[in-house]
Amino acid sequence: MKVIRVHRGLSARKLKYILIGVALLVWLLAGGPFYTVGPEEEGVVLTLGRHTSTVGPGFHLKFPWPIQKVYTPAVGVVRRIELGFRTIPGTDPPRFRGFDDPEMLNEAQMLTGDENIVNCSVIIQYRISDASAYLFNVRNQEETLRDIAEASIRLVVGDNAIDAVLTTGKVEIMDRIRDMVQEVSEDYGMGIIVVAVQIMDVQPPEQVSAAFKDVATAREDMQSYINQAEGYRNEKIPNARADSISTVNSALGYRARRVNKAIGDASRFLAVAEEYGKSPEVTAVRLQLEALSDVLDSARVTVVDASAGALTHYDLVGGGSR
Repeated sequence: MKVIRVHRGLSARKLKYILIGVALLVWLLAGGPFYTVGPEEEGVVLTLGRHTSTVGPGFHLKFPWPIQKVYTPAVGVVRRIELGFRTIPGTDPPRFRGFDDPEMLNEAQMLTGDENIVNCSVIIQYRISDASAYLFNVRNQEETLRDIAEASIRLVVGDNAIDAVLTTGKVEIMDRIRDMVQEVSEDYGMGIIVVAVQIMDVQPPEQVSAAFKDVATAREDMQSYINQAEGYRNEKIPNARADSISTVNSALGYRARRVNKAIGDASRFLAVAEEYGKSPEVTAVRLQLEALSDVLDSARVTVVDASAGALTHYDLVGGGSR
């Protein structure tokens, strides 16, 4: 009987060690006391179901489950939500489900402020800013953010006329959508940052697409004419200004010449008058001689010999005869 008792004791002890070994093996296979956080991740540690710490990239230790559990969301990755279209997985180059898909059309179709219908596809890019808030404050984070984005897009598009949505107002619309999505997600405590909002495509319904293309073409022609007129104006105005400056400068030069000549003539007259007062007869003779000299300098004098007839004459100025 003693031998049997010892045998049973040894069997219970072995069974105990086997169970401990199996539990240890299961724990090691489940990850053991070690876990790794990637370079673009954060480790959110739960102890008995309560968030106790957040750790950065690297190699870390933890207590076994169910004491501690670790989530490692990728906080450094920019994620995206597609509205009005979907990228088909595994296609290279990428292919998309667009407005020809009834589900996508229902998501993309919306009403503008002037009661027109447009089909609008948008990308929302975001990243996680608070890992614990992202994990625990909201369920189905991506679907929640999709609903927020769709509601914001419809609201902003509904505040704008169709011309702004199709052409001139896209930048302002994207900025308003981004601000609105960010504000609502903060109210929900989602722990995200909206990086960018991009309108990928916006079109009128297929039934009126041709009419809208004609309108767009007319608008482009109008803008082209405006640009041509602006170019012509920018070319002519500088030329006109240059011509006006040249004319003004010429007039100023002419005025300066006339004034200086008049001043010179007046000064000369005064000088002659002063000399004439001193000696009237001499001055009068000098003036006569100067006038005669001026006339003779430009005159042509021809002397004709009366006895020789009209065929022979002498050019005293030229120094020859003909």
